[in-house]
Amino acid sequence: MLVQQVVGIFLMCAGTLFVVVAGLGVLRLPDVYMRLHASTKAGTLGVALNTAGLAVLHPALGTFTRAAALVLFLLLTAPIAAHMIGRAAYFARDQMGVTIWEGTIVDRMLDHRGGTLFASRPGEDGSSSSGAVS
Repeated sequence: MLVQQVVGIFLMCAGTLFVVVAGLGVLRLPDVYMRLHASTKAGTLGVALNTAGLAVLHPALGTFTRAAALVLFLLLTAPIAAHMIGRAAYFARDQMGVTIWEGTIVDRMLDHRGGTLFASRPGEDGSSSSGAVS
C-alpha cells in the first residue's frame, strides 16, 4: 500500500507542477499563440497526471473509468479548441487588438491572408504580393 501511495502522490505532484508551469506561461509569455501553447500542452499533461494519480490512489473501477474518460476527452478537445482560438485570434487580430510578438519570424498563414504581416507597404520586406519570398 505504501508504494501505491508514493506513486499516486508523485503523479499528483508532477501534475500540479505542470499546471503551475502552464499558469506561469499564460502570465509571462508575450503573445496569444505562445500562451495557447503553454496552456494547452502543459495544462493537459498536468490534468492527465493529476487524474492518473487519483486513479492510483483510489483503485476502483469507477474511478479508473472516469479518469480515463476525462483524459481521453481532454486529449481530443484541447488541441481542437486551441487551434480554433488561435485561428480566430489570427484572422480577427485587428478587431480584437491581438498583437504578435515582435520576435516572430515565420508566418505560415500568409497565403490565406493574401498579404504580409510586418511590412507597411507591399513588397517592403522582400516578398511578392502572394507572400512568397523571392
